[in-house]
Amino acid sequence: MNNFIFENKTKVYFGRGCAKEYLTCLLKQYGNNVMLAYGGGSIKKNGVYTELMGYLKAAEKTVTEFSGIMSNPTYAKVQEGAKLVREKGIDPILAVGGGSVIDCCKIISAQAKTDEDIWKMEFEHHTYPSSFVPMIAIVTASGTGAEMNNGAVITNEDKGGAVGRTGRYCHA
Repeated sequence: MNNFIFENKTKVYFGRGCAKEYLTCLLKQYGNNVMLAYGGGSIKKNGVYTELMGYLKAAEKTVTEFSGIMSNPTYAKVQEGAKLVREKGIDPILAVGGGSVIDCCKIISAQAKTDEDIWKMEFEHHTYPSSFVPMIAIVTASGTGAEMNNGAVITNEDKGGAVGRTGRYCHA
């Protein structure tokens, strides 16, 4: 095997009650406008939504919801989220769900900080974003490891492809 260096600057909080213990402290680092992003609504059925909204309210955050992130999130959904982040002055994005929600929010965090089309940046200009909206991820379904890396996969239905990658992003 060739020598290599691996560095992963992701900070992960494990254990029962971590959201209660750490989320409020993390939120103090950011502005008052939080985007709560999630999928089909299972977080409302299992109580996670109510719990998180309680923490966000206690932290005196203004919450903008962004729901309906589907499996294999689409480029169109990313653009919808990025527009919402810009309009509402979101800082940070709180992604709650599995790999698809986290991947979608990674790309949103990059697209919201640039006027250039992120798909064209990567596939035509071969450049990558360098500025991102901060992001916190709360994993509710494991499997992809999306919370542990800076990669993301989205589907561009117009281009017939499902690829993507962001630069670094902030999440906990």
